[in-house]
Amino acid sequence: MSSLNFWFDHIINAYLDACAKGKDWQEAVAAAERDHGNKPRVVLTQKELKVRKGITYSRQHIKRRVKGGTFPAPFHLPQQVAE
Repeated sequence: MSSLNFWFDHIINAYLDACAKGKDWQEAVAAAERDHGNKPRVVLTQKELKVRKGITYSRQHIKRRVKGGTFPAPFHLPQQVAE
Protein backbone atom coordinates (compact mmCIF):
# COMPACT_ATOMS: atom_id res chain seq x y z
CA MET A 1 0.00 0.00 0.00
CA SER A 2 1.45 3.37 -0.96
CA SER A 3 1.12 6.38 1.28
CA LEU A 4 -0.26 9.71 0.19
CA ASN A 5 1.92 12.80 0.10
CA PHE A 6 0.70 15.92 1.88
CA TRP A 7 2.08 19.44 2.12
CA PHE A 8 1.10 22.36 4.33
CA ASP A 9 -0.36 25.31 2.44
CA HIS A 10 1.82 27.89 4.22
CA ILE A 11 4.96 25.92 3.29
CA ILE A 12 4.02 25.79 -0.40
CA ASN A 13 3.11 29.50 -0.34
CA ALA A 14 6.53 30.34 1.13
CA TYR A 15 8.23 28.11 -1.46
CA LEU A 16 6.41 29.71 -4.40
CA ASP A 17 6.97 33.25 -3.09
CA ALA A 18 10.70 32.66 -2.56
CA CYS A 19 11.10 31.11 -6.02
CA ALA A 20 9.28 34.03 -7.62
CA LYS A 21 11.55 36.51 -5.84
CA GLY A 22 14.74 34.53 -6.51
CA LYS A 23 15.35 33.95 -2.79
CA ASP A 24 16.45 30.84 -0.92
CA TRP A 25 13.27 28.81 -0.62
CA GLN A 26 14.56 26.72 2.29
CA GLU A 27 15.11 29.82 4.42
CA ALA A 28 11.66 31.12 3.43
CA VAL A 29 10.03 27.81 4.35
CA ALA A 30 11.83 27.73 7.72
CA ALA A 31 10.68 31.29 8.45
CA ALA A 32 7.11 30.44 7.43
CA GLU A 33 7.13 27.47 9.79
CA ARG A 34 8.43 29.59 12.68
CA ASP A 35 5.96 32.40 12.00
CA HIS A 36 2.94 30.13 11.54
CA GLY A 37 2.80 29.29 15.24
CA ASN A 38 -0.40 27.63 16.47
CA LYS A 39 -2.60 28.82 13.62
CA PRO A 40 -4.76 26.21 11.89
CA ARG A 41 -2.90 24.37 9.16
CA VAL A 42 -4.32 23.69 5.72
CA VAL A 43 -3.17 20.42 4.16
CA LEU A 44 -2.75 19.99 0.40
CA THR A 45 -2.66 16.78 -1.62
CA GLN A 46 -0.79 16.45 -4.89
CA LYS A 47 -4.05 17.11 -6.77
CA GLU A 48 -4.54 20.32 -4.77
CA LEU A 49 -0.96 21.39 -5.60
CA LYS A 50 -2.07 21.33 -9.23
CA VAL A 51 -5.54 22.83 -8.85
CA ARG A 52 -4.92 25.43 -6.14
CA LYS A 53 -1.23 26.26 -6.60
CA GLY A 54 -0.54 25.56 -10.28
CA ILE A 55 2.20 23.00 -9.57
CA THR A 56 1.67 20.39 -12.27
CA TYR A 57 4.67 18.16 -11.55
CA SER A 58 4.12 14.40 -11.69
CA ARG A 59 4.65 12.43 -8.49
CA GLN A 60 7.89 11.05 -9.94
CA HIS A 61 9.17 14.55 -10.75
CA ILE A 62 8.27 15.79 -7.27
CA LYS A 63 10.13 12.82 -5.77
CA ARG A 64 13.24 13.67 -7.84
CA ARG A 65 13.05 17.35 -6.86
CA VAL A 66 12.62 16.52 -3.16
CA LYS A 67 15.57 14.13 -3.35
CA GLY A 68 17.61 16.81 -5.13
CA GLY A 69 16.70 19.42 -2.51
CA THR A 70 14.75 21.69 -4.84
CA PHE A 71 11.21 21.15 -3.53
CA PRO A 72 9.73 20.93 -0.01
CA ALA A 73 9.44 17.38 1.26
CA PRO A 74 5.93 16.05 1.83
CA PHE A 75 4.74 14.50 5.04
CA HIS A 76 2.80 11.29 5.49
CA LEU A 77 0.19 10.21 7.97
CA PRO A 78 1.22 7.29 10.15
CA GLN A 79 -0.07 4.01 8.79
CA GLN A 80 -2.21 1.89 11.06
CA VAL A 81 -0.91 -1.56 11.82
CA ALA A 82 -3.40 -4.33 11.12
CA GLU A 83 -4.20 -6.38 14.21
